[in-house]
Amino acid sequence: MIDILWLLVCSGLVFLMQPGFMCLESGLTRSKNSINVAVKNFADFGISVTLFWAFGYALMFSKTPTGGIDLQAFFFDTTSSPGEAAFFLFQTMFCSTATTIVSGASAERMKFGSYLLVAALTSGLIYPIFGHWAWNGIETNHLTGWLGQLGFVDAAGSTVVHSIGGWVSLAVLLVIGPRLGRFSTDKPSQQMRGSNLQLSVLGAMLLWLGWLGFNGGSYLHLDIQVTTIIVNTILAGTSGMLIGVVLGWLLHRRPEVELIINGSLAGLVAITASSHAVSTPMASIIGGIGAIFMVLVSVTLQRWQIDDAVDAVAVHVGGGVWGTLAVAIFGQPDLLNTGLSRSEQLLVQLLGIGVSFLWGFGLTWLILYTINHYFPLRVSVEAETTGLNISEHGAKTEIYDLFEVMEYQARTQDFRRRVPENQFTEVGQIGFRYNQVMQALEDSLTQTQAIIENATDALITFANPTGEILRINPSAETIFGYPATELIGMSILHLFDWPTSQIQEQKTLLEKCLLQGRQAVVGRRANGSCFPLEATINEAKFGYQSFFMGTFRDLSPHKRAEEALQQAEERLKTSLELKRKNDQLKHTLKELKKTQIQLIQSEKMSSLGQLVAGIAHEINNPVNFVYGNLIHATNYTRDVLNLLDLYQQESVNPSEIIQQEIESIDLEFLKDDFPKIVESMQVGADRIRDIVRSLRTFSRHDEAELKQVNLHEGVESTLMILKSKLKPQGKLTGIEVIKDYGNIPLVECYPGLLNQVFMNLINNAIDALHDSMMQDKFSLISCDKSQIQPQIVIRTLSVNHQRILIEIADNGLGIPKEIRSKLFDPFFTTKPVGKGTGLGLSISYQIIVEHHKGRIWCESELGEYTKFLIEIPVKQILESKTYKDSEQLLTVDS
Repeated sequence: MIDILWLLVCSGLVFLMQPGFMCLESGLTRSKNSINVAVKNFADFGISVTLFWAFGYALMFSKTPTGGIDLQAFFFDTTSSPGEAAFFLFQTMFCSTATTIVSGASAERMKFGSYLLVAALTSGLIYPIFGHWAWNGIETNHLTGWLGQLGFVDAAGSTVVHSIGGWVSLAVLLVIGPRLGRFSTDKPSQQMRGSNLQLSVLGAMLLWLGWLGFNGGSYLHLDIQVTTIIVNTILAGTSGMLIGVVLGWLLHRRPEVELIINGSLAGLVAITASSHAVSTPMASIIGGIGAIFMVLVSVTLQRWQIDDAVDAVAVHVGGGVWGTLAVAIFGQPDLLNTGLSRSEQLLVQLLGIGVSFLWGFGLTWLILYTINHYFPLRVSVEAETTGLNISEHGAKTEIYDLFEVMEYQARTQDFRRRVPENQFTEVGQIGFRYNQVMQALEDSLTQTQAIIENATDALITFANPTGEILRINPSAETIFGYPATELIGMSILHLFDWPTSQIQEQKTLLEKCLLQGRQAVVGRRANGSCFPLEATINEAKFGYQSFFMGTFRDLSPHKRAEEALQQAEERLKTSLELKRKNDQLKHTLKELKKTQIQLIQSEKMSSLGQLVAGIAHEINNPVNFVYGNLIHATNYTRDVLNLLDLYQQESVNPSEIIQQEIESIDLEFLKDDFPKIVESMQVGADRIRDIVRSLRTFSRHDEAELKQVNLHEGVESTLMILKSKLKPQGKLTGIEVIKDYGNIPLVECYPGLLNQVFMNLINNAIDALHDSMMQDKFSLISCDKSQIQPQIVIRTLSVNHQRILIEIADNGLGIPKEIRSKLFDPFFTTKPVGKGTGLGLSISYQIIVEHHKGRIWCESELGEYTKFLIEIPVKQILESKTYKDSEQLLTVDS
C-alpha cells in the first residue's frame, strides 16, 4: 500500500509538469501567441491521456508471453486490475510529458489542428512503441523489450520520454520551417524575446517540483533509495543552472534568463536516466555537462537556421543524449545490474540513442512531410503576423487592440481613433499614454495645418525627380491663379518663366534650385503674366523616398515697397541720423518685448503683496480682540473656580437639587477640563498671531521704499509660510532646516522684493528635495540615525562690513552644468507643465542685480548639493527709478 500511495503522490507531482510546461512556454513566446501555446499544452494532455488509456498503455506494457501487442489490454479497465491502476496513472503522466515538449518547440507558427495530429501521433504510436522496447516489464523488474533485454538503462526517461519528445520536435521544425523574421540574410539570427519571463521562471520551478515525482516515482518503491534519487535530481538541476549562468556571462556578458532556466532543465533531463545509479558528486557533474550540451545543440540549431521557439530540442535532446551516455560513464555497475562492462554498456546506450533518433525523428518526419505536401501544417503569413491567439482561437488581447488601432492610423492617416484604456493593466496604461501622444500629435497637426492654410506664401510639395506637384496650400492658388484641381499633377516648372530650351532639363533645374537655396526667379501665372518670385526649395528624405518642399513668395508688393523706399531715401539726406534712430528703436523694442514677456506672468501675481497684507490686517484685528479677551477670560475662570472651591468648603451639606446638578454636569471634570480648554485657545491664538506676523513681514506692503531691515526676519517669515511643505507628506519624509545666521547689520533694501527672492529659492529647494526623495536618494523609512536626511541650510554672513552674503543650499540631486548656465534665463524651467512658469529665478536675478546692485549665482555638484548665493551691499545708492516700477516684479514661481 505504501508503494501505491507513493506512485499516486508522484503522479500528482508529474502532472504539475503540465502547468509548468505551459507557464514556461507561454512566457518564452510572444504575447500574441501565448494563449495558443497555453491551450495546446492543455489540449495535448487530454489527447495523450485518452490515447494512452485506449491503446498506448497496451502497446507499451504488453502482458503477452512473447511481448507482443495485447489486444485485450485496449481501453484499460482498472476494475479488472486494481493493483495496476497506480502504475497506469503514473505512466500516463509520463506520456503526456513527452507529448507536450513539441508544443514549445513549434510555437507561434503551427495550426492548432496540425498540432493535435502530432500530439496524437506521439502519444498513440511513437512514444508507446519505443517505451515498449525499453521499459516493457519494468513493473515486474523483468524487462521483455528488446532494448531492455540488451541492457539498455534509462531509469526515468532521459531518452524514452525527453529525447523522444525532442526528436519529434526536431522533425516538426524541419517540416514547418522557422518563424517569420527569425533568420535573414543581413542578420542570421534575430532574437525573439518572450512576453513574460517571470512566468517562465515560475514554470521552471513547477517543473523542478514535478521532477521530484518524475525521478522518485520511477523507482516504483518507497524506500531509503528514493532520498538519494531526489537529492541527485536537485543537485543536477542546480549544477545545470549555475553552468547556465556562467555560459550566459561568457557568451553574452550577462546572466541570460533563458540560459539559466534551460540550463537547469537540461541538468534535470540529464540526471533522469541515472539518478538511482550514480554518486552525489557525479550527479552534480552530469547536470553541469547537460547544460553545456544544451548550449552546443542550441548554437548548432541556430547556425543551421532551425527555429526552436523555447530551445526544447536543445534541452531535451542535448540533455537526454548526454544523460543516457552518462549511465555507462558514471553509473555504478552493482546498481545498474546489467552484467555489462562499461564499454559494453556504452555501446548499448549508443544503440538506444540511435534507435530513438531513427524512430522518433525518422518516422515523424516521413509522416508529417507527406501530410504537409497535401495539407499544410503551418498557418498563413497573415495569421502568423496577426498572432495565433486571434487567427486560431479568436482570443483578442489588449495588446492586439492596441496594434489594431495603430495599424489603422498608419494605414488611413486618421489619428482621431483612440485605443482602449484600462488604468489597471500595463497595456491599458500604455494605451492611455499613447492616446495622450496621439492627442498631442493631432493638436500639432491641426496647428501645422492651420499654419499652412493661413500662410501668405505658396507652399508646394512636388515629387523627385519628376517635379509633379503633390500638395498645395490655398495661397498657391491665389499667387499662381490656378485652381487646386489643375495644380495637382502639374509640373512645378510650368510655374516658372524658364527659357524654352531648359524645360526638358527638369532634374538639372531642380538640383540648381535646391543647391542655391533661396533665390529670385520669375513666376508665370495662369493668365500668362510674369511676376517676381522668391523661391526656397528644400529636399525631405524618409527612408528610401524623398520629395521637394517649395516656398514661393510673391515679390510684387515688395518690389513696389522697395521702389517707394528708394524714392523716400532719395528725399532724405539725413540717412545716418535715420539709421541711428532706427537702431535705437530696435533696441527699445527689444527691451519692451523682454519687459512685456515678464509682465505677462507678473501681472497675474502683482497684487499678491497687497492681498497678503490685507488678509493679515483683516485677521489681525479679530485675533487681537480674541487674544486680549483670553487674558481676562483666563483670570475670570480662575476667580470663578476659586470662588466655587470656597463655596464647596463652606457649604458642607448642599441641598439635594444642587447635588443632583453637580452630578449632572460632572463638576469635578468641568473644573479640571475648563482651564485646559482656555489654555488651548490661548495656544491657538498665539499660533494665529505668529502666522499673521509672518504674513505681514513677508508682504512688506507698507514698506515700499528703501528701508533698513533685519534680513533674518524675512527668512523666518518665509519659513513660517512654507512650514507645511517642510513637514512629512505621505511617503515623503520631513525636511530639516539648518539656520546658521551670522552677526549682520541692518540692510538697506526693498524688503518685499527681497522676501520674494527668499520665497523662490527656498520653495525651489523644497521641490528639489521632494524630487530627490521620489528618486530614492534618501531612505524614506529608516531608524538609522546616521542615515542622510533631506536638509536645507540657510547661512548669512558679513563681507568686509560692506556686503552681505546669503547662502541657501540643499543636499538634493544637484543641477547639471548645462542647465546651470540657463537658470536665470526667462521662461527656462525643468519643471513639468503646470508646475511653474520659469520666471522665478529670472525675476530673482533682476531683483538682486538691477534693484539691489548685487549678484546671484548657483553652485552645484550632481548627486550631492545645490547652493544659491546672494551678495548685496549694506547701503544702496539711490537712483531715479522708483520702487513703483519694480513693485510689479512680486510673483511666486509656484
